[in-house]
Amino acid sequence: MFPDLFAAQARRTPDAVAVAWGEHTLTYAELDARSTGLARRLVALGAGPERLVAIGIRSADVVTAALAVLKSGAAYLPLDLDYPAQRLTHMLDDAKPLLLLTTPGDRHAVPASNAREVLVEETSDEPLTVDPRPENPAYVIYTSGSTGKPKGVVIEHRQLATYLDHVVRTYRGVRGRALLHSSFAFDLTVTALYAPLATGGCVHVGALEEMGTPAAGPLGRTRPGFVKVTPSHIPLLTALPAEASPTGELMAGGELLLGETVDAWRRRHPGARVVNEYGPTETTVGCSTVVIEPDDVVPPGPLPIGQPMPGVGFHVLDDDLRPVAVGEIGELYISGAQLARGYLGRPALTASRFVANPFGPPGSRMYRSGDRVRPTSDGEYEFRGRVDTQTKIRGYRIELGEVEAALLRAPEVRHAAAVVREDAPDVKQLVAYVVPADLDVQQVRKDLAESLPDYMVPSAVVALAELPLTVNGKLDTAALPAPSGQAAGRAPANELEALLCGLFARFTGVAAVGVDDDFFVRGGTSVGAAQLVNEARKLGLALSLRDVLENRTVARIAEVCADAEGDE
Repeated sequence: MFPDLFAAQARRTPDAVAVAWGEHTLTYAELDARSTGLARRLVALGAGPERLVAIGIRSADVVTAALAVLKSGAAYLPLDLDYPAQRLTHMLDDAKPLLLLTTPGDRHAVPASNAREVLVEETSDEPLTVDPRPENPAYVIYTSGSTGKPKGVVIEHRQLATYLDHVVRTYRGVRGRALLHSSFAFDLTVTALYAPLATGGCVHVGALEEMGTPAAGPLGRTRPGFVKVTPSHIPLLTALPAEASPTGELMAGGELLLGETVDAWRRRHPGARVVNEYGPTETTVGCSTVVIEPDDVVPPGPLPIGQPMPGVGFHVLDDDLRPVAVGEIGELYISGAQLARGYLGRPALTASRFVANPFGPPGSRMYRSGDRVRPTSDGEYEFRGRVDTQTKIRGYRIELGEVEAALLRAPEVRHAAAVVREDAPDVKQLVAYVVPADLDVQQVRKDLAESLPDYMVPSAVVALAELPLTVNGKLDTAALPAPSGQAAGRAPANELEALLCGLFARFTGVAAVGVDDDFFVRGGTSVGAAQLVNEARKLGLALSLRDVLENRTVARIAEVCADAEGDE
């Protein structure tokens, strides 16, 4: 189990740097001592196997906190403190954690709950005598739910250990420095958090756009060995300084990966391997991979999701649960050692998604992924879409049904539909359609932001007299109109704001933008932000990617540009 792997590594390399952030570092000995002291405090307060401890921390202290919870024998529930309070409250009410780990600077962002608050600085000298077993939970991650509420996926120590065993044996880059840059509540982070600490590597906590700047500290002046991103991040890496890109492996997961995206990045960074990893949260981070060596020729278009990892089984079945032939398309069922325990507190949902495996030993299970794939003659699998309404934007898993359920909670909304559109090249946006036609669509978006994280808030809401239907009575998505300009807030007051509004519209795919509109809420991506910055610089504006990521609206970005011009 991971706590044992870390303990052995701390004994081997006590003085090596385990965690870095900005100008600060923790050695393995220091991280071991801090996490053990905190684990003792957690145990004294009741933490242990089959108990949950929520973690609401934005800083690098999250590494100490996660390790301490695992050492205590409990499982952790990661909270993204940028989520709306309503969503965090639902997670806390649903999971019922015994304790909540936070910091003095973050405690204000955590909603009230019945969990006892513990600060990460608290320690105890009591002996640590817990003995968690492989079948005990290690963490619970919430994903979007089709019923309108997110659901918690329970991952046990044995599944985490199986996944990490594959990673540390296969990817040399994790033995160096790995970037931990994305939300702790997104299981993308599991790889970069635990694989380095099991092998003597360093977890470097910091934003991608900080690398190569003073904010990243001394270590940020050199390229890391390992970076894991969503495919949407790769064009951003291509635009960022080289210090953000790895020398060992670039691992991509969470979305369909295109060969053109890989080649554009490799032209700037030809020496690294690219790993395309596929896997729902329910199969512990990733369960199949394609490894692209530096000299491999990559075909254009969508890349296959590869071959199952050791100990994982893929079964592509038709509607009657019969295996399809090579070249035919079916639904992917996944079996093996990496299947999650199930959904927290939802036995019926667990039974419907984790089904009996007729192809394995008695008592074994398969996870019904909902993904449509095509097995190929060379033993690989191609992704061919979903069998339900689930989709992904910027690597985040979204159940369109959850968005629609949130829309329908408003009493004035009689009917609602949510779809993903791509009306501009390479710009995906989530669009909602609501009935009746006289709704205040901007108020609808504001209400959604109270309960949904920003990546699930539609970039546009279109009010209609009625939803178009096919002759079979189903939603006619082809007949849904493209969103017209729905500029929220004030119109531009000067030439600079007008120019920025035009750039916002261009790189979000929205026809018109107001000066108070948030770039990312309107459908912008990190890639689009990098493209916006490049175009703004061509027009003579002193603008950085960090300016867009931190300020987000035309009004605030215009102030940054004006201040920079005044300083010249």
